[in-house]
Formats: sequence, structure tokens, C-alpha cells
Amino acid sequence: MKKLFAYILTFTICFGCSETNAEWNTEMNTTIFFGAEPKNEKFKLTFYKTDNSLNYKYVNQVDTTQRIAISKIIDTDTLLFGFDKFLKTDKKPLTNDELQGLEFGFYDTIDYADDATGPILFNPKYGLLAINNVYGPTIIFLNERNDSLTEMIIKKLNE
Repeated sequence: MKKLFAYILTFTICFGCSETNAEWNTEMNTTIFFGAEPKNEKFKLTFYKTDNSLNYKYVNQVDTTQRIAISKIIDTDTLLFGFDKFLKTDKKPLTNDELQGLEFGFYDTIDYADDATGPILFNPKYGLLAINNVYGPTIIFLNERNDSLTEMIIKKLNE
């Protein structure tokens, strides 16, 4: 419970003033589904804001060559991830009490392919919640390991 309270306090400090804070960082726990057994690893999240985008960079703390960068274009429903553009879908956002009541939109690539990444679950105040990839890793970003919440997110990604 103390960890949860500390996380909520950190979350509030980081995101509550994101309009004025142009840069901050925190640690995120991840569950990576690729291969026989899921792996749990820590990523450092660095956020910075520019005039036209919110930028999130995730760096694996064990292998710093593993990086994820995603940008949200301000005042649009557009994410940039890798070389692809993702648009928010009409699908009902994912919410859960364990996610501070935030709504996570579903974003899909505009260039659909069978092996494309997506959907992506994203909230501008939180950043990435999940990236689904049929042929690559599916990654869930949570403050602490929560198997039941992770299962629910995986189920929603595959609906």
C-alpha cells in the first residue's frame, strides 16, 4: 500500500503540472511477452514537451540499447512511433480503478499490415500503457507487477 501511495504521489507530482514542466523522468516496470515466458524489466521514462508534441522515451535499465520513443502531437489524435503514424480509434477507451481512473485510448497504424504494431494503449498524462505486436513483443507498462491487471490489458488488446 505504501508503494502504491508513493507511486500515486509521484504520478501526481509529475503529471499534475505537466503543462509547466517541460521535462521529467520516472521508472516503469514492464512485462514483456515474447517467447515462452514473460519477462519483467524496468524502464526509465523520460518525458519532454515541445511546442507541438509530448515526447516519451523509455530506456531499458538492464540493456540500454532497448529503447522505445513515442510522440503525441498536441491538439490531435495522432501518435508517432518509429516510422509509423497511429490514429486514435473509436473503440471505447480502457479504464480501470488500478490505473488512477485514467482513460487509455486505442491507437492503430494508418498503414495496416498483418504484421503491423498495434493497437497501442496510450494516455497523454501516463504515456504508454501497452504496445501490442502480433509477431514481436507485446509490452505492458505498469508501476508494479500486477498479473491480473496485465491479463485484463492483454485481453482488451486482442478484442
